[in-house]
Amino acid sequence: MANVQHSRESFEGEARRTVSPAHRVPSAHSPNLDFLRAVAVLLVYFFHLLITTNTRLPDYFGQFGVLLFFVHTSLVLMFSLERIERNKQELFITFYIRRLFRIYPLSIVCVSIIVLFHLPRAPWWPWSSPDLSTILANIFLYTEFMYKPVVSSVLWSLPYEVAMYLVLPVLYLIGKAYGVRGILALWSLAVVAGITQPHISGRLEVFQYAPCFIAGVAAYFLGYGIRRHQLPFIGWPLTLVAAAGVLVYGTSREYGLEARWILCLMIGLSAPFFAELRWPALNRVFALISRYSFGVYLTHLHAQWAALVLLKDYPAMVRYAALISLSVGLPIALYHLIEAPMVKVGMRLTEHLSERRSQQSNSTSVVMPVPVPQVPTGQLVTQPPVKQRIGHSSDNRRGQTAAVSSSAH
Repeated sequence: MANVQHSRESFEGEARRTVSPAHRVPSAHSPNLDFLRAVAVLLVYFFHLLITTNTRLPDYFGQFGVLLFFVHTSLVLMFSLERIERNKQELFITFYIRRLFRIYPLSIVCVSIIVLFHLPRAPWWPWSSPDLSTILANIFLYTEFMYKPVVSSVLWSLPYEVAMYLVLPVLYLIGKAYGVRGILALWSLAVVAGITQPHISGRLEVFQYAPCFIAGVAAYFLGYGIRRHQLPFIGWPLTLVAAAGVLVYGTSREYGLEARWILCLMIGLSAPFFAELRWPALNRVFALISRYSFGVYLTHLHAQWAALVLLKDYPAMVRYAALISLSVGLPIALYHLIEAPMVKVGMRLTEHLSERRSQQSNSTSVVMPVPVPQVPTGQLVTQPPVKQRIGHSSDNRRGQTAAVSSSAH
């Protein structure tokens, strides 16, 4: 019985992610996560490129790339929440401010340019004049909740990401308290919610994608980034291929929704067990694609439209040279002019708020002097001995707290 109890405690200790952060690979330097994000954005890019050149693939080809984004985003943001907590910053407000400055500035710029210059929704979709409420819904990314059309076809996924940002800190705290078992229980509840959602309201379609985001949270609490005996890297792309196969098969059998949930969970539960890619040249390529991926995602439709539709009467060499230049140049320019500076603004703002909060806390914690009673000269003061219960001394409590703190990180 003692052995069974010990095994259970060992499992729960792993499930609650009590390994020191020093033993993890930082998410920003994970070649496997760069690979995942690069694959995601390239799938979306080439899916739309083929449509632009009159070759239509099944929709699940591009949809698979977006699902990979969802898993990747929630996993990476768990590391972001961990850093916020480790730096003793306010978890919720810091996270929300940083996400706001991360996603909204570039999105607002792209939406504004599309509206001001009457750009088409996609290369194959002509311009349709949106009203003010539609423009606002696109700017603030709530189109899917108000039945408003998007001004760019890629914007449909961003309202779901913004909605999940609201609950990711809660999922992080639940995972800390209950470990991967608690997250998997939430994934099961999210599946039930996704099944019942169509019978309740079309505005709540975000519940159909909640299991996909939670799969990334499960990957974090299962131990992504913790050094352990791992499987060869080749298993990572093979897992993605197998997950794509699940989507193809499920869609062909009219179980596309369930296939999405299963493939995302496959990726999330397997991600921690593969060794990192160790080919420096490929690592650099995937890291670059990953860095500029948000700009690629937002601008690639209009890069394809400008090169292949506006310049359709020019020679192929000119059109594809323009395509490469715009597809590469626009994301890089927007990253350095808007995306990266706004991310820094968000970080500086949260650091300032954290410092201000710390100063206010220090100013309110004033130590009041304790009055010392005056003892007449020659009088002997005796004090009865203090009885101290074994195991409840202040030193023992500090020792126990220190042990828990070191294991909790």
